[in-house]
Amino acid sequence: MSTTITLSEDVADHLSNLTVGQTENVDEKLRLLLIAEYRRRLTRYRLTDQQMSQKYNMSFAAFEEQQMTKQHNYSWDVESDAIVWETAVDGIRTMKKQLAHIA
Repeated sequence: MSTTITLSEDVADHLSNLTVGQTENVDEKLRLLLIAEYRRRLTRYRLTDQQMSQKYNMSFAAFEEQQMTKQHNYSWDVESDAIVWETAVDGIRTMKKQLAHIA
């Protein structure tokens, strides 16, 4: 399947001047840029997951199983951490899927 995308001349110039991998092919450059962005996001999500795991000394699954938000009387800090952590765990799954599909 092929799709036509219209770029401004400025963006096209930046893209053609950008050295990504060893390719001059615009489609390949865009694919490599997408892979780099997915990896960056995956790293950020993994870091968040690691930080929360260390903070609570458990995995997110255990955090949910033990109903930590309830145990902490639904405090803003714990609720906020739960949302951030759940987003990170979901983001890890999503980025892995995206990388598997594009690579």
